[in-house]
Amino acid sequence: MLSQQQTHLRGDDRKRISRARQAAEALFTVKPAVSTPSVSDTAPADQSARKPRVLRIISPAPARHEELETPVDPEPHTTPAIPAADFARIRTWVKYGMTVPQVARVYGVVAGEIERILRQA
Repeated sequence: MLSQQQTHLRGDDRKRISRARQAAEALFTVKPAVSTPSVSDTAPADQSARKPRVLRIISPAPARHEELETPVDPEPHTTPAIPAADFARIRTWVKYGMTVPQVARVYGVVAGEIERILRQA
């Protein structure tokens, strides 16, 4: 009785394997090309109804060339004070390659102010 069940299962496996093989082969078979109508087959009436897409170019507005008056400050510009907590950061930046003018640009001060901080160390 055991041998009959084994034979039955083997036959079922063969059927499943053959179905799987056929499905896999169907994936890779050459499919017939779908025929599309050529351009000459279309009616000229269809072409006249279709308008080409043309985008209009808008010219830019003319630039104004007015002289702007620079505001006159009664007070001279004062350099912002660099907090003492940033002194260590400035020393580290200079140690690792930043130049004094670069650090001065970051803080918005003159280079002499940065040099004064570096001399304090």
